[in-house]
Amino acid sequence: MQTWEERGWQEEDLNKLQLAFLTDIFKNEQSVSVDATIAYAKYLNFIGANPDNYPIYLKLIGMRNHWVVDALIGDNNPETFFSHVQMNYFIIKECFKAFTVAPRGGIYPKSLHVFLGMLQTTYKNQLEGYRVYPLTITDVNNLGKHLNEDTDQRDPLNFIILTILDKIASLIDPGRDEEDKEIIAVATQANNIRGKFLDFTKGLKEAIPDLLLETSDYTTSEVKPS
Repeated sequence: MQTWEERGWQEEDLNKLQLAFLTDIFKNEQSVSVDATIAYAKYLNFIGANPDNYPIYLKLIGMRNHWVVDALIGDNNPETFFSHVQMNYFIIKECFKAFTVAPRGGIYPKSLHVFLGMLQTTYKNQLEGYRVYPLTITDVNNLGKHLNEDTDQRDPLNFIILTILDKIASLIDPGRDEEDKEIIAVATQANNIRGKFLDFTKGLKEAIPDLLLETSDYTTSEVKPS
């Protein structure tokens, strides 16, 4: 029996074919695809995220299928899942991309914990974090919109988001002359969102555009495994 090389196949062609099948599987449009992605996620859980492979982990976290995410994270703490990876511009950009694409309630809470954990690490020192990824007002709004107004600040996800917003607001330091208008605008908006959430007489609609506050349910677009 002839090998694919003897039939004229090149290794590059085979790699493209394998990638095409994997890309099709990752669409998770059928139960069998979800099954395959879950198996792949379990393998990645065994390997662990590191500086050489983290983009594929980000891709699976962003699939918005909680069965896949559960398989990928396993027993690990979601907030420290990427603890062996140095935060960088690409990673934080992907976090805010996820916040932007998904409406309120459109991200599986465990996935949200992963993204927020990376932001906490990055903006623990707010100025260094800003140098890694310079935030915009749009970024801050899309982070703040995921605050759950049906619960209070003691809710674990709310607490983390409020903590991050507080760090961003602290980009303005009364003891430091700050001339960067963009930093001032971002910090002011972070403080505005935080303040409106914590004020029982107000609400996020007074700080964030109404369009961003439309809600969804992450489960509505999920395909179940077989």
